[in-house]
Amino acid sequence: MRSSLSATLGLALLCSPSFSTQAWNPPSTFAVRGGTSKSFTSLQNAASLVKEVDTTPIEGMRPGTSGLRKKVEVWQAVDATNTNYVENFIQSLVDTAVEDNDGKPLDTLIVAGDGRYFNTEAIQIICRVLAGNGITNIWIPQGGIMSTPAVSAAIRTREGGRAQGGIVLTASHNPGGPGEDFGIKYNEGYGQPASEEFTEDLYKRSLELKTFKTVEGSADIDLNADAGTTFSITAESTVTIIDPFDSYLTSLRSCFDFEGLKRFCQRDGVSIAYDGMHGAGGPFAKRVLVEELGLPEVSLLLNR
Repeated sequence: MRSSLSATLGLALLCSPSFSTQAWNPPSTFAVRGGTSKSFTSLQNAASLVKEVDTTPIEGMRPGTSGLRKKVEVWQAVDATNTNYVENFIQSLVDTAVEDNDGKPLDTLIVAGDGRYFNTEAIQIICRVLAGNGITNIWIPQGGIMSTPAVSAAIRTREGGRAQGGIVLTASHNPGGPGEDFGIKYNEGYGQPASEEFTEDLYKRSLELKTFKTVEGSADIDLNADAGTTFSITAESTVTIIDPFDSYLTSLRSCFDFEGLKRFCQRDGVSIAYDGMHGAGGPFAKRVLVEELGLPEVSLLLNR
């Protein structure tokens, strides 16, 4: 064995690139540490109203791999033919999930995205539709950003696996930004991607949709609030801001020897280069590789 060992490991996260710089430069409140806040804010006001809104089916909502990707302008309903595009898709998803739950109302869902363009606006729309449909608990990661594996971990483990699914705003590797892609995927009760049977039922539902439910007149959710902060959208529906990292780290620690990895990373001649490709994995790479395993921040690469 050579006395000087040089090991360079290149790690690339296969998750969606993002036009939004938030994926790599989240607000300072995204770096959750220690205890959590218990503050409560009501977003209801005298004008807040659960409403069933007339709509018409929109062609082309057949999902691919566990979800639907379209140009972001389609989701934004820039063209009048796509009016209520997000609302229609989410209502179709909720109806399908309820049917898949033996017709019983859903209790808890996670809503998170990869930080790409239109992420924040879509989360606000989705939460109002979920509240309009009586979803009791809506969990959103601080900053609205969470990697897909982290969403899966939270579905499986947070509060004993209470969440029945997760709505993930991502178009995977497709670039984001104006004129680029946006997508919405669904992870089912074990954190797994929605099955083809589920997505096909969703598509069929989208073709017969006549109304969607939403909450009108409520204030926006502060996505950058401290973890543990809750917001009441209706008397029945509450949003909780959650730590985006805790369930993921718990799952990783159950699979890997962190102390052993930390010792390895501190060996002479070992360097790691991690390219998150501007995806939601960026903050998670910093949390795991830098803060848990002790690697220098220069190990994290940015594509510019």
